[in-house]
Amino acid sequence: MQGKFIYKAVSFISKAVSFASNAVRTEMFRRFVKIFSVDFLVRGGNFILIFVFTAIMSQKEFGIYGYLYSFAMMMSGIVGFGFNISLTKTYADTIAQPQSRKDMLFTLTSSMVCLLGAAMILIYAGGIDKTFFELTNQGREVAFDYGKYRLYTAIAIVSTVFTAYLTYYFVSSEQIKQIQRFNLLRFFLANSAAIIVILASDKDSAMMRLAVTYLTELILTIIFGKVFFGKGKFDFVFLKKALKIGLPVMGTAIVYAVINFGDKYFVMTKCGVDEFAIYNLALLIAMILIIVFQSFNFIWLPLFMKENDLRLQRRKVKRYSIIILISFVMLAIAIWLGVMLMLHWGLLKGDYYGILRLLPLLLASQIAAALSQLYTNYMTYFEKTHIQFVFGAAISAVAMCLYYVSVRQFGVMGICFSLLIVNLLSFLFYYLRSNYYIRNRCK
Repeated sequence: MQGKFIYKAVSFISKAVSFASNAVRTEMFRRFVKIFSVDFLVRGGNFILIFVFTAIMSQKEFGIYGYLYSFAMMMSGIVGFGFNISLTKTYADTIAQPQSRKDMLFTLTSSMVCLLGAAMILIYAGGIDKTFFELTNQGREVAFDYGKYRLYTAIAIVSTVFTAYLTYYFVSSEQIKQIQRFNLLRFFLANSAAIIVILASDKDSAMMRLAVTYLTELILTIIFGKVFFGKGKFDFVFLKKALKIGLPVMGTAIVYAVINFGDKYFVMTKCGVDEFAIYNLALLIAMILIIVFQSFNFIWLPLFMKENDLRLQRRKVKRYSIIILISFVMLAIAIWLGVMLMLHWGLLKGDYYGILRLLPLLLASQIAAALSQLYTNYMTYFEKTHIQFVFGAAISAVAMCLYYVSVRQFGVMGICFSLLIVNLLSFLFYYLRSNYYIRNRCK
């Protein structure tokens, strides 16, 4: 019996080594290493900077910055009109036609700028953002003066929209060196400027960090974005296609705001700003997994969109999903142990020990989110992005109910568990839906 077990163990290890060896030899892996070598420096640096900013910012200001950052990210997904996702599909369709590609870039870029400008005027002139924060700042413990952050929050929203659009262009055109340069400059210039200003000023560090970080990123995006101002003409065909893909993505961002911001709303309003600071820090650390996945997806997405053999494509997706699951579980364990050591050595200032009990659920949630995004790519491939909106509305309603009940019974831990359930349901849905479309297309 013991010999049989040893034989199976050796056989499994042999297969795993062979699988890993084949993966390493692929062009996909080499491309991933190229971009991730820089991404590792940037993302690893950002991970270290979490602890730098917790040291130079008060726990309350760290929580306020995280809250405003989450709001800016949520809004950027809405007012960007999904044009970054549309770009990946329309670029793949025009890759062999240089003039059509120029027309497409001019059409999408000019349309997005106009729509973004109109949306920001409507939101800020109409006071929609003020109304939002008046509703979320009803508790005495969470109240803060949103007015003094308002201008810089708007800049953060605009900067995030342009950054995402530019990044997806570099990804679609497979300009890896440009992605590397852009990410390195963003990392060093934005963060170093923010740290210097916070240390040199006695003003609100949350406001200083928000202002300096996103003004710097916006300037960099404008400099790198000169590629969009080539000789092209406006073509309503491309606008129609971009809106067909992008508007459902925008609608999805609206309904998913319940999931992506709802958890933070309930923690902030029901548990207080100090608890939110702990939750926000744990979430930032857990998001290392989804950031690593995004680096992979940036390389995988153009190849995925160009693949015409659905059976081959499905085998590749299945293989990568296994790799992601195994590697992310190992990485999650390493992250938890690393954070425990950092807390033990006193590298985190303030009362942040609560993140150790939150991290396991949040890390598991991010693994499920990464696998869900892997299969969500099929919705763009089959031009079925409206499915994301329909499902997003349903899962957001489920999330809201879970948040409402769980936070009252279990506090922050209840929110973490709810987030895990929501991401697992999302993965299950997109896995089944994508296989349904593949079977129908292969008939």
